[in-house]
Amino acid sequence: MVARARLTVSIALAGLMTAGGALAAPLTEIGSFPLGAAPGAIDDLAFDFANQRLFVLESGAGQIAVVDLATGAIIQTVKGLAKPIGIARDPQDDRLYVATAAGKLDAFEGVPLKPATGIAIGPEIGPPRYDAGSERVYFAFGSKKVAIVDTTHNKHWDDIRLNGRPGPLAMEDDGTRLFVGAVGESRILVADRGDNKQTASWTTASFSDPAALAIDAGAGRLLAAFRSPASLAWFDLADGTAKGNTPACAEPGQLLADGDRGLIYLTCASGSVEIYGRDSTGAYAKQGSIETRPGATAALLSPTSGRLYLAVPASAGHEAEIRIYAPGS
Repeated sequence: MVARARLTVSIALAGLMTAGGALAAPLTEIGSFPLGAAPGAIDDLAFDFANQRLFVLESGAGQIAVVDLATGAIIQTVKGLAKPIGIARDPQDDRLYVATAAGKLDAFEGVPLKPATGIAIGPEIGPPRYDAGSERVYFAFGSKKVAIVDTTHNKHWDDIRLNGRPGPLAMEDDGTRLFVGAVGESRILVADRGDNKQTASWTTASFSDPAALAIDAGAGRLLAAFRSPASLAWFDLADGTAKGNTPACAEPGQLLADGDRGLIYLTCASGSVEIYGRDSTGAYAKQGSIETRPGATAALLSPTSGRLYLAVPASAGHEAEIRIYAPGS
């Protein structure tokens, strides 16, 4: 397909004051990928490092933009998706899974992307998350389940039954635990991906309705962004003991942990990214924030470079774009 975008680069100087008077965060905007005037929300992103592609779920437009990471050009647009809500990349099978509000997981594969199969799950499914260790996709399903799709055979393989409504998910990379935020409750549910069953329920005390989870494995911490009260809290990864908390934005989007650099990023629907740093005791403190645009919550962290890719939706007078930020040295 003809590329409909070009790479633009803008360099920001660290240490300047933001428009609101706060100290600039330890992130530098180093470039952007224009996405054009695609309307509505951008809800998810996924990397394809093998083919140097970035998948952008433009859910408001019912489509996926495929961006060439080397040039910033949009090289393909997959249109006609039925109310997509999230995507997951399966690198082993060179496949992309798209969850839809119709309760279906659609699979695309190849370069360029082509439809492969569709897997019927049922109503009320959440954004999919891929587990490379088991080659399975996990996502919230219904009122008290996490559904599991076997990507080897592309079938709904099993469900993990929970005692609470599933919200955000976080998976251990070096273990088999799955952490699930309980919607509207002061709990984080713990399940085992080996036995496919819930094994624990951790109280979050006065903090309720977890909106996003992330694991800082090197520090032994599970982090959660809460809506009530608006806070970032962290818990011992071994047993769920509360270790600390700090105020955070009231409309949390995604929570991403850069364990190598001791940094935590929280995207906020109000139009900012908050940055927290980890100290030697395993506590986190806010280091600053960067202004983005309202609705800019979908983000990805490059595990090698530590670069943050943030999807910024179109707004009056501004086209949609992917902004790229690099951590400070």
